[in-house]
Parts: sequence; structure tokens; C-alpha cells
Amino acid sequence: MTAHVNCIALIITNKVEKRDMEITKRVCPSHPERQMQLKPQGSPYRCSGCREVGFGRSYHCEKKNCGYILHEECATAVSLAFHRFFPRSHFEFYEKAPGHRVRYCDACGNDVLGFVYHCSSTGYDLHPCCLKLKDSISDEEGLVSLELCQKVPSKCVQCKHKNVVDGIRGWSYVSSDSGGKCCYHVWCVKQLILENLNKGYFTNETSSIGMSDREYSQLAVRNMEMVLRSRRISRRLGTMKKYTKIAVLVFKLVFSAVFGNPITAIASLVEALVSD
Repeated sequence: MTAHVNCIALIITNKVEKRDMEITKRVCPSHPERQMQLKPQGSPYRCSGCREVGFGRSYHCEKKNCGYILHEECATAVSLAFHRFFPRSHFEFYEKAPGHRVRYCDACGNDVLGFVYHCSSTGYDLHPCCLKLKDSISDEEGLVSLELCQKVPSKCVQCKHKNVVDGIRGWSYVSSDSGGKCCYHVWCVKQLILENLNKGYFTNETSSIGMSDREYSQLAVRNMEMVLRSRRISRRLGTMKKYTKIAVLVFKLVFSAVFGNPITAIASLVEALVSD
């Protein structure tokens, strides 16, 4: 009897794992006969699926003059997914959130306007890109390391609050050093980039990684309170150049984690920053 029960449990487990691996290959709704073409990083775009901004690799409809474009995470969404922050949730993929009320992403706090992972039993929702946020990020030199956290230990450096808005905690990337922990809301990073995008700050003359090193450095300097701790500069950090380098690096790491833009060598970035 026990062996029979274990066999059934194994079959169910295998089915769940198989379903989790099934990729829901998306196609353009206007041209379903066409294949979606994967393109490298380039100018910023708004995903036709989740309606969120993207900078990384994306899938485009091959039909000429068709503007249908998807995040890589949206184009290759799985039918069933899980996340360690919600161990009791089974997230199913939907092209449109179920129900009639306005829903928001429990990771970043932004409204759900299109593609979403939704758990019917717990009610949690996640944007496809938020579901895929890396658990930890760090630079090649080992200067900065940040961890994705559901519960933040301190106020966000940018907004000076623990919650992104009333009642919505939101996830954060947290850096830790001998001076304490610094938090950066995923929501705040998205809002910062969106504001600069709407102002026309990003141009089409971006590099193959989405933004040039100079654009990275200029944006980081213009929004320095996003990446600098709100306390006296420690003498142990050495010169201002070294402190600025770390500040810009933190910004670049968080930006890359949220928008899928790959990390590149920091040397040219710092050189561009110092030369300004």
C-alpha cells in the first residue's frame, strides 16, 4: 500500500516538474504564422505583453512594420512557476490577469497591465521579469554584493521608506558592508528609469549593451541619492574617486538586475565618469 502511494506521489511530482518546464512560446496575435525573432540588447522599449519597460534582449515579430515586441521572459514564459518568497504559491501564466479588480505585482508594486504569473489560492501576482529577478548580484571585482530581499532591514535609499506605497512592501536589493545595510526598492529603480525615459534622456544611439558607459555614469551622478548612503562619507573608502566608483557600480548592478541589461567591465565606466 505504501509503495503504491509513493508511486502516485512520484507521478504527481513528475507531472508538476514537467509542467513547470513547459515553455509557453508566445507569438504575435496579429501574425501568429510568423516566428518571433530574438534580438540583442539595444534601445529601450515597452513590452507588448506585460507593458513594462525593457532594455535587454527581446523578441520581435518578423512581419515588416509590426511593432509587437516582448521581453525575453515574456516570450518564453512557462505555464507554471514557483518562487522561494512564496512557498505556498503555484503561479500560473496568464496573458491577462484574472478577475475584474486592478492587480499589482507583489515584487515591484507596479500595476499588472498584461502578462502575469498569478496564484489563484494565495492571490499573489508577479510580472514575468520580476519572477526572474536574480537572488543575488555582484561585480567581478568583488567590491559590491547585493541580495534580493522580500523583507527589507532598513529604509530605501531613494524613497526613504520601507514600503513602496501604503500597504505594498515590495522587494529590494540589499547591500551589506561594515557600515550597515542599504536597500534599493525594485519599484524605485523602475520609477527612476521611467522618469528619465519620459524626459527623453535615453537616446537611440545606445551601445550594444543598451546604454553607453557615459550614459550610465551621467544618470548615476544625476540621481546620486539613489546610490549613495545618506550618511557621512567614511574615510576608510579612500578617495572620492573610489567612493564614486562604488556608487556608480551599485547603480549599474541594480539597473542590470531589474532590466536585464548585462554587466560589463567597470573600467571604462569609471573613466567616463571621472572625465566628466
